[in-house]
Formats: sequence, structure tokens, C-alpha cells
Amino acid sequence: MATNPGVNPSFQMVAFSLAERQAIMRLSRHFYITRAADPLQIGNSSYRSFLMRPTEAVSTVLNVEREIVVLFSDYETFESRTLRAIDKVCDQFDDVRVDRSLRFLISRDKNIENSIRHYLSQDPEYPIVIPFHFEDFHSPNEDFIFNAVRKNYLIRDLFGYQSPLKQEYFFFGRQKLVSHVIDLHKSGQNSGLFGLRKSGKTSTIYAIQRRAKATGVRTILLDCQDPAVHARRFGALLEYLILEVRRELSLRKIPIDLGESADQISENFRRCMNEALSTATTDVLVILDEIENISPRTAASSHWRDSDDALLFWQTARSYFQSSQKHKLSFCFVGTNPHLFETPKLREVDNPVYLFAPKTFIPMLSSTETNDLVTRLGYFMGLDFGPNVVSYIHQRFGGHPFFIRQLCSKIHKRTPISRPREVSLQACKEAERDASADIHGYLNEILSTLKKFYADEHSMLEYLARGDAGTFAEMCQYHPAYVEHLLGYGLVVRRGDDYEFGFDAIAESVKANFANPRPLDLSDRWSQIGVRRNRLEEEIRMALYRWSQRLDGEQWAQVLNSCLTQKRKQDLGALARREAFSRNNSPLNFSELLRFIQASDEFSTPSISKSEIAAAMDEVNKGRADAHAKDIDEQAFKALSRSFALLEDIFLPPA
Repeated sequence: MATNPGVNPSFQMVAFSLAERQAIMRLSRHFYITRAADPLQIGNSSYRSFLMRPTEAVSTVLNVEREIVVLFSDYETFESRTLRAIDKVCDQFDDVRVDRSLRFLISRDKNIENSIRHYLSQDPEYPIVIPFHFEDFHSPNEDFIFNAVRKNYLIRDLFGYQSPLKQEYFFFGRQKLVSHVIDLHKSGQNSGLFGLRKSGKTSTIYAIQRRAKATGVRTILLDCQDPAVHARRFGALLEYLILEVRRELSLRKIPIDLGESADQISENFRRCMNEALSTATTDVLVILDEIENISPRTAASSHWRDSDDALLFWQTARSYFQSSQKHKLSFCFVGTNPHLFETPKLREVDNPVYLFAPKTFIPMLSSTETNDLVTRLGYFMGLDFGPNVVSYIHQRFGGHPFFIRQLCSKIHKRTPISRPREVSLQACKEAERDASADIHGYLNEILSTLKKFYADEHSMLEYLARGDAGTFAEMCQYHPAYVEHLLGYGLVVRRGDDYEFGFDAIAESVKANFANPRPLDLSDRWSQIGVRRNRLEEEIRMALYRWSQRLDGEQWAQVLNSCLTQKRKQDLGALARREAFSRNNSPLNFSELLRFIQASDEFSTPSISKSEIAAAMDEVNKGRADAHAKDIDEQAFKALSRSFALLEDIFLPPA
């Protein structure tokens, strides 16, 4: 139903002074005045306020649909308590009703514009405040209202955020994602959010905490990048988790000692956590940010990376999660890559958090959300972004909010202060050239992180950049999780059967790496070794599976008996062929595969003997980054490459 300008018949005009009534009546020509808020007293100051809803025409211009708070400050000098008063007025109403990102302030301070500008320069995330003086409402024309709205560009740069957004006012998109995490927790389920650097993970965490607080959900946030988290051993971290839960629930602080042995720690953790949650009669959502820092292979401390701490921590946490107590913990895992939850084994033991949480990638903004971000903030800065400019920005950065904001901030800084002004496509491209060094620096930082910790995914981007669609497609087939990650990050999109870079800027950054060919550095060598080894190992399993299918039951039992040690036979039990040579979940290590190849006696050729195969497999097995992580010189790398080539000749299908 369309909103017409005017005043609600039940609006209590008598509660306001004559000057305030005059301002209300002028605003009622463009807004519908709905209701008065409760009067406020802060210290010796009293404030009156009301709500107004924009008409359809004004709503389109301001990009505001909900009601706006208007506060009167009947004092000659502005004080910061005035803004606290606006916050308190907003708190009187449901978030669904009131737009918290925009407020009107009508003051007797003749220097109100400069006063607001000074205050907001200290708090870049504070909502948009449109300042008026009472005398403004004596103006003979109506332009003064919209001119005041658009003069915000003199106050601050609404695009120029470098840090995560702690407030909701300028948080665009991803509301469904936030609701999804809260809903999963309420139904007793875990969640996982993953994205590259600068993708908005931390801003999303803040949004989850705000939504959780508003809906009565208790949360604690553990930043795994903090040494207070990752420097602790698994038992000490479980103790820390209990203390943080008790602090969040306002329970008495008590000393926590879970013991020394793993069995003591697990039993005492269950008892202490049950006591805390039962006393507070509530569930708690535990948000673990930067989860890589307590995960095998990527952890910041060696005891998580190379010891059993990750295994024991998650065995204890999963056991508690699955127990039948009335009040529970659930977890929201936030990080760069869901590798931890895709790995069936940790240190050759079943991974307790394998598929423990549904993995969700932080989405890029849709074209509609990009338009909302750019046009809404642009309007309040006197910048008009046309559809062709918004479309260009979305194409260049694929809906990545950080890079969109950086470009628009540069446009703002380049645009003269005589506004409003339309942003041309040429001006946008010139601003992009000015910002390119910073933007590509951030993009290279993202790619560097991917290359350091997730070399296989980075290699796929390199294949795409080189136009090697065949190798990219093969890796998609052999490692579907890798392309799933790239699609989730928004770095790659799929169109039909083909894959392309998700947006122009990332394609340019990846391709720039090949402008000047350079010798492979250490990380390049290990990356190449890892990709070749993984692919080769899967093909060897497939070849052995086809061979094993030709054996009868008795022959298969004899082969198992001869190829596995007594301890491994006890650990693995009755091993079926499908399980033994599964492409992704085989429990057999590389040296055990070699024994099966030797037992098969069918993979040697007239030009490649069985002993040469064994020597090559032994070389490949020794050349493992996860086992050694040491330097590998050019000579050793070439020798290892020759071993790979020999085995690939036998086991890999022709290109």
C-alpha cells in the first residue's frame, strides 16, 4: 500500500513545542508522520522525538523503506549525549520497523553541521545523521531537506572502511546467511562459514553476534589466531572454553583443572560444561574464528599442527556434542578452507569432525546487493551511480564488498565537492587506475595465502590462467572438493561445462604472475609435487581395484595377508576391495600400495621393470612435503620429477 505524506490522526502534536510542530508540519509534506516516541531524560537534558515513514517517491530517492527517527535537541550547544538519545529512541522500537542507519537531528546549535562532522569523524561506523537547525524549517522552498541529506559527503567517506564492520548500519547482503547460522544453532546443529581474506568473514561474525543477542541466543567467540587460544594444549583450551562459557553466562568464576590424561580431561570437561549449562539453563553457540590455526597442517602452533592435540580436542568436543544432556554447545566454524571437515582421517585415525558441520562459503554480493550498496551509500555522499557504472563495478569485482568499497571510496576522493554529481564510467575507470596498486596488492595477498596453505586450489587457478582447460577439468574430476572451494570463494564460476574466472580483477592478478616467468621456488615445487602425487595415488588405487576384481575370495585374502603387517591387519579388520582402493577414503598408505603392486605382478612392461616401479614409488613416497617439509634442491626435484613421469606413464590415462 502506497504511503502518502501527512500526519497520522492519532499523532499527539500537543506534546511538542511550537517550533517543533512547525518542523513536523514541513516534514509532513514529504513523509508520513506516524507516532511520537517516549520522551527521554539523559542527565539534565530532555529530548522529544517521533517516527516518520517516507512516501513512495522519497523512499525511492533515499533507498529507505522503514521509518526514520527524528530527534529534537532544544539546546544551543551540541553534546554527544544527544546521539545517545537517538540510540535510545531506536531501542524503543522493533528493528523491523525502524531504519537504524539513518537519523534526523533538529537542533538549536547554529554550528550543528560542524559539530556532527567532528563527532562522526571519530566514529566512522556511526549511522548517517542528517543535521538541521530549527531556522532551516523557515525556508521558503523544499530543497533544504534533500540538500541536507546529500551534504553527508562533507562529513565522512561512507565507503572507506578498512576494518570489519562491527555495526549493522552499513552491512549489506548476507542476512540470510546470518539467520541460517542462528537457525542451525537453535535446532542443535553446527555450521561452517568459509571465505578468503577480505571476504567479510569477521563482519559476518559480528552480524551473527548481534542477531544472536537480539534473539536471546548466547554466544562466545574464540579467535584461534590469538596465542591465548592456539598456544594452549588441547586440555588447557578446553579449560579456557569452560571459563569463557561461564563468563558469558555470568556464572561465578571458579578454578578449572581437567587433569592430565586424555580420559580425565574428557570426563571432567563433560562434567564441568554440563554444570555450567544446566545452571544457566541455556545452550551456547561457540564461534571459532580462524579455525586453521588449531587445525592439522595449517596450525599456528606445532602441537596442533604435528601432534595429537587437534584429534583429542575434537574427539572430546564431538563426544560432548553428541551426548544426551538437555543443554548443549553447538559450533560455528569460520575459516579460509573447509579442509579439516573434508579429511576422513587425522593421523590415520577417524577424523572426529569429518562432515561435522555443513560447509557454507561466504557469498559474494549479488548484482542487486551490489546496486543497493553502491547507490544507497552513494546517494548520501552526493554521488549518483547509474546502472551502467554499477554493472561495470560488479563485473570488475564480482560482488566482493571490500573491493567495491575501496573503488567507490577512491571515486569519492577524486570527485569535486560541488555535488550532487553523476559518476561517469570514465571517472570510475580513472579511479580504478588510481586504486589499482592497493587493490591488486590485496588480491595478491589473497592469492598468496591460498598458495601457501592450499596449493592445489592455487594450481587450478594457474591452469585456468594459462588456458589449460584440460588439466583444470582433470583436477575437477579427481578432486571435486577443490573446484567446489574455488566456486564457493567466487574466484571461479561455471557456465555450462566450462569454468571461468569469477571476476575480471582476479583473472588479471593470477595472469600477472606469468608475465615474467621465474624459476620455481620452494612452495612451487612442493605444490607441484603434491598435485602430481595426489593424482597418481588415486590412479594407482583405481588400477589396483580393477586388478583385485579379477581375484576370487581366497586369493584376495592371501594378498591382504602378504601385503599388510600384523598390526595393520588388526587395525583395519576385514578389508573389502572397494574400501581398500576407494578413490578418496582408502585407509592404505603409499608404501602399502607398493606392496600390492609388487604382489599383482602385472604392471611392469618390457621397458619398465618391477624393480624400477618399486624404486620410483619409493622415491615419490620419500618426497612428501607433509613428512619432511624441508628444502628440495633443483637436482632432487628433477630426480623426483623423473620418478613421477615413469609412474604416470604406467598408471595415468593418456591426455
